[in-house]
Amino acid sequence: MRWLFAILISCAATGAQADNVDRNSICKDLSQDYIAKHEENRDYRLYRIFEFYSAKLDACIHVEAKLFGTSIEVRDLTGVVFSDHQNMLFHCDVSGIDEANIEVVWSHLGDISEVPYKDWLTDGKGGLPRTLQAPELPLRRSDCEAALERWLVRWNG
Repeated sequence: MRWLFAILISCAATGAQADNVDRNSICKDLSQDYIAKHEENRDYRLYRIFEFYSAKLDACIHVEAKLFGTSIEVRDLTGVVFSDHQNMLFHCDVSGIDEANIEVVWSHLGDISEVPYKDWLTDGKGGLPRTLQAPELPLRRSDCEAALERWLVRWNG
């Protein structure tokens, strides 16, 4: 998976230890807490999981990529992007992609409860998200990995 190498290389250069605070360590702890909370409903042996501090978002990002089948999720574990309990920034599976348009979410101060999906969710390329329009063909793992790689290039660092 090419995106794994991209994340590892860029994580080393993020400067996540500013102000003598090891943000990557905090992100790792939050990720482990998230897994512990959800492992009753999910077999994490079937996932590749990694977390990192995104200086662009000033947030801890948690990524879960299914090793079999097609499913990738990206979450904000620090509650920086959304003002409510929502934390899903990116979701990709056979039925398409939901990617939060973070600039739009932030323009609403994180409160998108009254904002239509079409205004703050995309398919990662500016089109409608999977929740509103499925792609013509089911997505494959490689499609989701390519979409994740685009997301990581934009928001990591």
